[in-house]
Amino acid sequence: MTWAAPLAFAWTGLAVAVLAFFLLRPRRQRIVVASLLVWRRTIHARADDTWLAWLRRHALLLLQLLAIAVFALALARPERPATVELGPRVAVVMDVSASMAITDASGTPRMARARDEASAFVDSLGDDRRVSLITAGAVPRTLVAQSSDRAEVTRLLSGIEPEVSPGRLEAALNMARSLANPAAGGIVALFTDQAPLPDANPAYAGVQAVVVGEPAPNVALASFQVRRRLDRPDAVQGVVAARNEGTSDAAAEVLLTVGRGSPTSRAVSLPAGAHEILVFDDLPVAAGYQAEIRAPDDGLSADNLAFASLDEPSRLSIVVVGDEPWPIVRALQAVPAVTAQAMAVDAYDHESSFADFYVFQGFAPELLPAASAVFVRPPAVPALELDAPTNAQTRPLAVANSPLLNSIDVGDLVSGSDVTYMPPDWAQVDLRVGDRALLAHGVVDGRRTAVVGFDMAGPGVSQAPWYPVFWSNVVRWADPFTPLPDGAQLEPGRPARLVAHPRADRLTVTNPGGDTTEFTVPQPAVLNVTVPGAYTVRQFVGQELVAQTSINFAPGLATRSGLAVAPAGPVAADDSAQVIQDQIELWPWVAALALTLLIVEWWIFHRVRGVR
Repeated sequence: MTWAAPLAFAWTGLAVAVLAFFLLRPRRQRIVVASLLVWRRTIHARADDTWLAWLRRHALLLLQLLAIAVFALALARPERPATVELGPRVAVVMDVSASMAITDASGTPRMARARDEASAFVDSLGDDRRVSLITAGAVPRTLVAQSSDRAEVTRLLSGIEPEVSPGRLEAALNMARSLANPAAGGIVALFTDQAPLPDANPAYAGVQAVVVGEPAPNVALASFQVRRRLDRPDAVQGVVAARNEGTSDAAAEVLLTVGRGSPTSRAVSLPAGAHEILVFDDLPVAAGYQAEIRAPDDGLSADNLAFASLDEPSRLSIVVVGDEPWPIVRALQAVPAVTAQAMAVDAYDHESSFADFYVFQGFAPELLPAASAVFVRPPAVPALELDAPTNAQTRPLAVANSPLLNSIDVGDLVSGSDVTYMPPDWAQVDLRVGDRALLAHGVVDGRRTAVVGFDMAGPGVSQAPWYPVFWSNVVRWADPFTPLPDGAQLEPGRPARLVAHPRADRLTVTNPGGDTTEFTVPQPAVLNVTVPGAYTVRQFVGQELVAQTSINFAPGLATRSGLAVAPAGPVAADDSAQVIQDQIELWPWVAALALTLLIVEWWIFHRVRGVR
């Protein structure tokens, strides 16, 4: 026998308190009587008492002490080893692709029918079966692995919803095979709307498939890509693949939109189960493109919209304004897709500012440009709530996970000429010296801004290994064309703040289902991720599309219906049945014994001896 909580034996110390109360009980009163004849037999009986009589007189005390000891024993949670035979393993795979959201002619969504069928299947299993639950979405996930708790499996099953994604059935089935191998007696049950399953594919061998849903009309975009033409680099070619997933022929219309312009339409006739590739030639070069397919009586709209962009980073123009700008310019020119140039302080003119990104070296203009800005050892800047710099007195402390210090050893960039600033409310401190900041970054007035207090132009500084790495980190974080700054985290249920280009006046967010939300600057723009997939963010200046960004959300940890979902790695499959060593808890029986002792003590006190 073992004890899960041996420290609970300390509760036996309550016996000391019970003994103390017993010893301090009220003394019998001495009463003078005329004769002892009445009590003579009692006196003789007391003189002849045995140990049983002593036990009868102290029964209540002994029962109380015994109840305390038994309760302490129960709190220590006694266990004994035992062997438990488990039944064959079972893996339930739920198809959560976009088509599972279709509502059939009966008015019931396919996912609801799949959940009902899966619940009935789980309920029909024996209590000794170990059940795993897997979702076959864009990222297959194991919700629970080899659990004998039917309530937990049912609770997780009821929270499964379709994703706006094609789904990866084969990857999910391979994961299920590692948890319940059919060749070793395990069971893999797949609940899907795809039928029939390909018999030739080994991933489906031995799988028990339950097909839900009825045939429904549905046309979809299988893929959408754009590329520059090889013979004319100034022209773009769009390639759209459309498919008909219904059981009858469909007449559809494919629309391709460049930027925010008028769409180009193309009619297409799709036989049942067929797909067709459409090529759109001579498209202009733009920041982004959109394709859409429309058809009457389409049963699912989530797969009708797609976005694409040229596989080219946005050209970022940076101007370095200062007396010694060239070391910084050379470091910035080494960053891909960056065009950097130097400018003297007296040549800077706010009215003619045109760059996407400015670096001000020892200088701060009266009016800040509509661009990202990095201030290197600036004077006091009232517009940014920056006070006058002071010399750093001690070595700085780096903040963990700083996007500006990624892959940099802080000890390499510190020098004796560093200056610090009192961090304003908008800034996050990256290097802290006491209550002041040597390096800080943040967003102020819609502008990504960083303040640098260490030397950037001293002898040999530009030759240091950390120098180009630092400027690459700064560009990656301050790139105004990227709406989600580097280092920002995406979590379901927690909207992430988007930062638009300082010149943009409008921003749209399209979720994987095709729903679009528009934000007008300076209205705060947020990205609220709810399902895995690609979220497209588009930024406009007037009617011009200046940036299009696709943000793929495929969490390692996701949350659906308040349930934690974590990916699980493969687990080696074994024989159909298995005998394992387990611990059987004995504390409920011990607690029942303690309660019985208390009831007996109460009965003796109130019913046998009476209150005296």
